[in-house]
Amino acid sequence: MSGGRDPDSFPLHRLVWHNHYRELETVLQAGQHDINLVDPRGRTALHLAISLGHLESARVLLRHRTDVSKENGTGWTALQEAVSTSDPELVQLVLQFRDYQRATERLAGIPELLSQLRKASDFYVEMKWEFTSWVPLVSKICPSDVYRVWKSGANLRVDTTLLGFEHMTWQRGRRSYIFKGEEFPDSSLSC
Repeated sequence: MSGGRDPDSFPLHRLVWHNHYRELETVLQAGQHDINLVDPRGRTALHLAISLGHLESARVLLRHRTDVSKENGTGWTALQEAVSTSDPELVQLVLQFRDYQRATERLAGIPELLSQLRKASDFYVEMKWEFTSWVPLVSKICPSDVYRVWKSGANLRVDTTLLGFEHMTWQRGRRSYIFKGEEFPDSSLSC
């Protein structure tokens, strides 16, 4: 890493640059460094690990919950950076952690959601969404789904058929998410 800056200003980046992933693990366990610190080129340590193809360092950073959705200086997310490497293992790794982080963020809002649901009237709704493209045949591989939502009291059921993205294809099946808000005071989630 160059640019006339002190390399100790970005210790995580330095470890990633040399792919010293075991030392990176030790440093992150100590919890003394900002895992989402951006270097002078606008990259987090994760962006750097991905662009260099250092899968081991990327794994360590992701295990320590670096922000997968953070954009680099050119506006790219970690997933976009991974796709540009053409490394399917790296893409899958970043996708899994991105999905995990998104689900965790969504689940954190469930207690407030259940509080608001108790106040709302019962309902059923279907929500259809789809991605399309003007490029011929691309729309056929774009994701789409219909969410079916039932609300009764503070209980909620959501049915979906789009389960995820694995091995460069969309995974389909049937999944129901059931939120039980009245039967259990602490709120619970079932799949």
